[in-house]
Parts: sequence; structure tokens; C-alpha cells
Amino acid sequence: MEYKYFRINVIIRISLIILFGYGAVYVVTQTHFWLVSFWLSLALIITLINLIKYVERSRRELANFLLAIKQQDFSNTYHYKKEGDLNYAFHEINHVLKKLRNEKASNLIYLQTVVEHIRVALICFDDNMRVQLSNHAAKSLFNKPFITSLRSLDNTSLELVELIERLKNGEKELVKLSIGGKFVNLSILATEFKLQDESFKLVSFQDIKSELEANELESWQKLIRVLTHEIKNSVIPISTLSDVILQMIKDEEGLPDLSRLDDEGVEDLVGGLETIESRSKGLANFVKTYDQLTKVPKPKLQTVSVSGMLERVKNLFKVDIDQKQMRFKIDCDQDLMVLADPDLMDQILINLVKNAIEALNESPGPSIYLSAKKEGDEIDILIKDNGPGIPDEVIENIFVPFYTTKEAGSGIGLSLSRQIMRLHNGSLDVLSTRSTGTTFILKFY
Repeated sequence: MEYKYFRINVIIRISLIILFGYGAVYVVTQTHFWLVSFWLSLALIITLINLIKYVERSRRELANFLLAIKQQDFSNTYHYKKEGDLNYAFHEINHVLKKLRNEKASNLIYLQTVVEHIRVALICFDDNMRVQLSNHAAKSLFNKPFITSLRSLDNTSLELVELIERLKNGEKELVKLSIGGKFVNLSILATEFKLQDESFKLVSFQDIKSELEANELESWQKLIRVLTHEIKNSVIPISTLSDVILQMIKDEEGLPDLSRLDDEGVEDLVGGLETIESRSKGLANFVKTYDQLTKVPKPKLQTVSVSGMLERVKNLFKVDIDQKQMRFKIDCDQDLMVLADPDLMDQILINLVKNAIEALNESPGPSIYLSAKKEGDEIDILIKDNGPGIPDEVIENIFVPFYTTKEAGSGIGLSLSRQIMRLHNGSLDVLSTRSTGTTFILKFY
């Protein structure tokens, strides 16, 4: 509606200008009343000035409104009579922008509260190492009331600062260091992002010492239970049998007397000694196996073809696969490469495939499926079978050293495999259900 009135007012003023101009010219040329012509010309000039001011008023109001927005000044009020007025539009826009500014401030306060509340230390810095954000947990961790630059952490640990600078987006590191005389285990995760063409890096520091100590204690308890079980199984029969043999060769006064033994007694004595020898060798072999578990060689990393590894494993078990009429399938890109020790990786894959073959002994239509895929910077190798799955009460212990459900098993295969994967900065996990079988997943990060 206001635009309609604007046109009408402009048309009226233009019409008056034309009328005054025509009248002034007519009076000057056709009559002798030159003074009337002067007043008509003056009226024309006044009307023209009024038209210019009238047209520029809306433009000036719009310019002032936009300037106020630029300066984020939303204190101006705009009076209007009806919704069609220009001031009504200014009022509504001003109200929306003021609301958005208040929401932005509220969100900022909310974010700052969340950042300060969490117990994970956070530091965000730009390309010039200027710290843009640091929460209370970070200041408490590094014993600094203010952290304005990443370089201020040089006195705490120069290696830590170099590690933070070196970390790329999504990379994670575990470091041990002493801060203010306090020993900490820090899990450090970096995230890179851009805001308004400026690069930032957000780094989180989580002290996981208590979690590591709890896991370490649990691991020791599990290991001690297994060691105690295995040692008792060997030592108690040896001790009992030794006592029986001593009773056989001692007289009533406790002195050795071999003349008391008849042929059957000699046979029992020899059998007992052979049993002691066998159990002693078994215990020695157990200790040797434990020593093997604690001395895993450091991987000699090189670029290895994943499909080549999988094919080698298939060829090794070709006889077993054919004899048991198993379906063995490999799905892997020929160009997929991984940085690993080929000998150690063969050891893992052989162990996992061997376990899968043994799990399929009683399964109808047995099949093993090896696959590999790459997702981002992560490479996954999957060993899947359609066997009966691993019971829930067993699956949580399968990676515990010396834990086994097999009569002839040593119980270190899976534990050793997981340890080798950790030396590759990877992981070994398992998924198992009775309906789909078991899948072991090797992850390379």
C-alpha cells in the first residue's frame, strides 16, 4: 500500500513541476506579467526540491537501516501505521536480527559452559599457534592459569608441543609424561577445521592413567588365574606322585630300601618317574610358551599386497579345504596395499583360518570368507566363517593368554595375534553370533 501512495505522491509532484514550468513559459512568452512567471518558476524549483527530498528519504532510511545492521546496532525503533509501511519491514527485520543475535550469544554461553564442564582438557589454536580456546581442565592439567599460545607449553614438555604440531586430522596418540611432578598417561586426539578461511586445530587431552591401571590390574588377575591353574595342574600331581614313590622306597624308619620292591613295585616306580618327567616337561614347555608370548619381535614394516597374503593362506590350507569340501572365497581389490610385516601377518592369518576350519568340523555346508576393504585411511581384513559361533561365556576370555577350550591348545594364539596387531598400530576384534557364525576383524589405522 505504501508503494501505491509513493507513486501517487511522485506523480502529483511531477505533474506540478510540469504545470508550473509550462505556466511560467506561457506567461513569459504570451503575456506581460513577468512577475507571475517568476513566482511560477519559484514554485517549480520548490516542488522539484521537495520531490528530490521525498524520493531520497526512503533511500536514506534504507541506508541508515543497513548501516545499523552492519554495526550490529538493533536499538533503533521504527514507527509504522500498518503492515504495508516500509518502517514495518524495517521493524520486522530488526526484530529477527536482534533475536538471532541473542540466540547466538545464548549458544556461545551454552558452548562455553559445556566446554568448561567436561573433564577432558581442550585446546584450540590457529596457524600462528595462538590459543583461541582452552577450558578449565586444560589449565588444571598443565598447571597454567592462562594459555595464550601453544609455545607456553614448551616449559611443560617440548616433546608434547612437537607432537601436537605433528598430529594430523583424526590422528590419536598415547603419551606418558610428568607434569608438575605428577605422572600422567595422555590420550591425545586432534581435529582440524576451517572457519572463515582460517585454519584451526582442536586437541583433546584425556588422562587415562586410572583406566589403564584398572585394565592392567584386571589383566594381571586374569593372567594369574590362568597361570595358577596351569601350574597347579602340573605341580600337584607331581608332588602327590613323588610322595607315593618315596613311600614305596622307604622302610618303617624312613630310610631308602630298594630291596623292598618286587617286579610290580619296580614297574610302578618307573611309571611314576616317567609321569613326573612328562608333567615336568609339560610345565617347562608352558614356561617356554609364556616366554614366547612376552617376546614378540618388532615388526619389520613394508608395503604388502593384501590379496597376496590372503591367497598364500588359502594355498596353505588347500588340502584341508578340499578334504572337508569347504567353500573358501576371497574378496579383495588387487591394488589394496598395507604397511605391515608379512611374516607376522601370515602368522595371524594362519592362526585365524586354522581356528575357523576347526570350528567348522561339525557344520553343514562349511564356508570361509576372507575379504578386505578400505574406508578412508582405515583398512579392514575380515575372516568370516558360518560355524556355530562362540558362546558368550567364552568370547570375553578368548584373548586372555593361555585361555583355551581345546584339549591340545596352548591358549596363546589369539592373544599373540592381538599383540602383533597392536605393534602394527592396529587392532584385532571379534563378532560372533549363533545365527551368522564368527568374524575376526583386523584393522589397520
